[in-house]
Amino acid sequence: MGTSLLPIDELTEDDLDAWRNLAEGAVEPNPFFHPDFALTVAEKLDVTGIFALVVREGTEWRACLPVERRRGWRRMPLRGLVSWNHIYCFLCTPLARADGLDAAMTELVDEGVRSSGGFLGLDLLATDGPVNAALERSAAAHGRKPVELDRFERATLARRDDGAYLALSAKHRRNFERLRRHLERDLGGELSLRDRSDDPEAREEFLRLEASGWKGEGGTGTAFAPIGHGDLFLGICERMAARGMLQIASAEISGRPVAMLCNFVSGDTVFTFKIAADYELGKYSPGIQLSILYLEHFHSLPELLRADSCAEPGNQMINRLWPDRRELGIRAIPAPNVKGVLARPPLKGMAWLRRRRR
Repeated sequence: MGTSLLPIDELTEDDLDAWRNLAEGAVEPNPFFHPDFALTVAEKLDVTGIFALVVREGTEWRACLPVERRRGWRRMPLRGLVSWNHIYCFLCTPLARADGLDAAMTELVDEGVRSSGGFLGLDLLATDGPVNAALERSAAAHGRKPVELDRFERATLARRDDGAYLALSAKHRRNFERLRRHLERDLGGELSLRDRSDDPEAREEFLRLEASGWKGEGGTGTAFAPIGHGDLFLGICERMAARGMLQIASAEISGRPVAMLCNFVSGDTVFTFKIAADYELGKYSPGIQLSILYLEHFHSLPELLRADSCAEPGNQMINRLWPDRRELGIRAIPAPNVKGVLARPPLKGMAWLRRRRR
C-alpha cells in the first residue's frame, strides 16, 4: 500500500473514479465524503486548501479522508491536519474497504500525523463501527494513544421486523394525531407521504418551503436560499440523484407540501440532510407529521437497515421520535515530533473541559 495527500482540485478523472468506487463500496457508508458531494461543496462555496488523504494499492483506493490544514480546530492553538468538516457535513468517518481494513487505517494515520505538522484531528467519527475499531487496534499496536476531545450520541433508526419505530409516549401520540386531524380538516384533504426523489421540481419546491420557514423564524439555522446557497443545494441534489443516492419525501395534502425531507442513501443507510416545513402551518407541527409518516416509508424499503438523523445530540424533536442512537466522537492523534509533544497538553486540557461541561 502507498499513501498520498492529494489536493482535491487537482484530482484526475481516474482519481475521481477510484474515489467513487471506494465510496460506493465502503465498509461504513458516508455520503458526505462521496466525491460528488464533497467536490460540489468545494466548487460552489469556492473552498480551497482541501486534500484527499488516500491509501492506495495500485490504482485502487483503499481508504480516503478529506482533510484540511487548520489552526484553531476545536479551539486548538496549534496547526494540525483535520477532517474537512463544514456546515453541510454531518459525518466525518473515513471511507475504507472491509478487506485489509486494519492495514489501511494504519497507513492512513501514519501519513496523516506525518503530514500534519502537529496532530491529526478526527472530527465526527462514528465510534460504533468497524472503521473506529480498526483505528483503535492500530493505535494500540503502534503505541499511538489518541486524545478523545468529546463523545456524544444522536438519534438513529435500526430496522425492526415489526416496524414499530415510533418512540413517542401514548400522550404525545394522541396529541400529534389530533394535530394531524385538524390539519387535514383545515386544508380539506388527507395527509400522505409522496416520494419525489426523481422529480427535479421537488428540489426547487424544497428551497421555497425552507425559505418560508427561514423568514418566519427570523433567519436562524443554515437554510440554503437565504444565505445564497440555493445553487449549492440544487447542484448536490443533481449529482447525488445521478448516483441514485437522492431521496426526497414530501408530506402533502391535495398536492400542497406541508413539509419536505431531503436524504442521501448510501449502502444500507439513509442519512437526513435537510428538512423544510411550511411556517404558516407551524401550529400543526408539520415537520413532526412528516417524520412520523417517514417511519412507514423507511420500513417499506427492505434494503435500508439504518437511518441516521444527522441531528444535533440535543435535538429534542427527533430524540422523542426515534428510539435508537449512534455514538460519535472527536479525537486527535499527536504527531511523534516536537510539535506533537507540544500539542498533547492543550488537547488533554480541552478534553478535560468538555468532560466538565457534560
